[in-house]
Amino acid sequence: MATLAACSPGADESDDTAPAPQAAVTPSDEPAPDAFSATAWRALAADGARYTTYLDADGTYRDLRNGDPWQTGTWDHVDSPQGRLLCFTPDHDNGVERCWEPGRMSEGTMRAESETGLSIELERVEYSRPPEVDEEPT
Repeated sequence: MATLAACSPGADESDDTAPAPQAAVTPSDEPAPDAFSATAWRALAADGARYTTYLDADGTYRDLRNGDPWQTGTWDHVDSPQGRLLCFTPDHDNGVERCWEPGRMSEGTMRAESETGLSIELERVEYSRPPEVDEEPT
């Protein structure tokens, strides 16, 4: 959620590259967003790297690491027995889908928990559309 870059590490990455849990977020009465389309979220990793994940309306996501392109793939907000999950599948060949359970919002931040119990804090940031791709004339 990366992040949700941090929410979708590649299959060959270990959990020590994922963002470290940040200070506890006080729960509020504001639920997690029902619609994640056209939103962006930032997470801070234990090594100080900043990951920003843009969730585009076409079902793709773009991850930036410290402002540089890092990873792309597809995302979906699905119903499950645990509730609504935010799932990411990286584009690379061995991309493994990873799902996160978004928590309640509090002052622009939200905690999300992975299927393995990893908890991260996400800050909602300004969404920007993907850059237009110049099409070649036919």
